[in-house]
Amino acid sequence: MKHTKGKQKIEMKKVESYEARRTTFSKRRAGILKKMNEIIAVCDVEASFLGFSESGYPLTFAHPSMEDAVDRVKCSLGHEPSGKDDASVGSLVEAYKRQKNEELKKNLCDLAEELKMVKEKEKKMVEKKKIKESKNEWSNILNEGVNKDELKRVHQAFVELNYSLSGKALQRLGKDGDGSSCSCRTWTL
Repeated sequence: MKHTKGKQKIEMKKVESYEARRTTFSKRRAGILKKMNEIIAVCDVEASFLGFSESGYPLTFAHPSMEDAVDRVKCSLGHEPSGKDDASVGSLVEAYKRQKNEELKKNLCDLAEELKMVKEKEKKMVEKKKIKESKNEWSNILNEGVNKDELKRVHQAFVELNYSLSGKALQRLGKDGDGSSCSCRTWTL
């Protein structure tokens, strides 16, 4: 009895997970290079392969060289051979790197702008929190430190002190500046 499913056909669709996609690319890259080596050895052909990973890393394979392959393609399209200097694979890779570099610069600028907005928002939130805390500070002090009975007792003590001081001030003054005695006045704070 067979316990494995054996070799099965894999449906060709994009792998959604980034990690799984990287792993699949790595495994399939090795398979492609192996098949290219086999076809070169068995059929005695010239072959080249140029691909770029998702991160921008170039993957190249050529026999006998990538420059020769580019020249052969140009000749078949009616262009003159470029030679080793002009339109070699290096210039293709450099163009791709420049394009990728521009994309990364744009992404960096976008992220920097987003970071700036987040920092401003955070600063505003901290200010609001400080204002809210300062408003609640006095009520917290009153609620935590003093009960209503104690507040009434302290208020009564201040009223009595005011009355006492007012009476003593009137006794000391005794008379107004014009020599007449003053009527009883109370001062309130």
